[in-house]
Amino acid sequence: MLGHSQILNKNLFNFFKKGLINSPFLCSNYFMKNEIRIYAKKLRQTLNIQDLSKKIQKNLFSLEEYKKALNIMTYYSFGDEARTVEFFNDKTKNWFIPKIEKTDLKICPYDEEKLYKNKYNIFESTLKPLEDISLIDMIIIPCLAADKNGYRIGYGKGFYDRFLSKLKHNPVKITLVFSPLLYDSIFPEKYDISCDIIITDKEIYRKIVKK
Repeated sequence: MLGHSQILNKNLFNFFKKGLINSPFLCSNYFMKNEIRIYAKKLRQTLNIQDLSKKIQKNLFSLEEYKKALNIMTYYSFGDEARTVEFFNDKTKNWFIPKIEKTDLKICPYDEEKLYKNKYNIFESTLKPLEDISLIDMIIIPCLAADKNGYRIGYGKGFYDRFLSKLKHNPVKITLVFSPLLYDSIFPEKYDISCDIIITDKEIYRKIVKK
């Protein structure tokens, strides 16, 4: 049976043969993550985002952690990301969305009438950022790909890793990923921060806590 790294190399090499990525080789973690980003973006274009997102939402809403949470920060989905816009229909929660300020993320209350598009074409809030972020019970984080231990590959800007590293409390951290883009390991580096729960359109995974 092929190991995970062999399967990953084989998948990427198949994309190389089809002309979807530029190189068949994975020389380093940095290079590998960039290749996975390219692979994920191409693969997501072939998926039924609407249907898979509904399944992810159903799994999220079934969580006890979600049912108990009151103040939830979530990314505002765009493009081929797992959709989050429908989450805001749950009026039992107080919703917050991120706002980019230079190299940092701020947390703003969500109001559908108080939105604008930033330079990345993502909706942000015009409302004042939250001063006491310890009120946030749960953070839903975007990714291009993830592994079963909660490590994610984002878009390479590092906004969320910087944001999470500065938290002084411990909200439940969740990432949403389409099942074809969930790996056994994406070989995290020391500065990577893992999520507590990984939700796909098929299953829910919880990171393994090392004792």
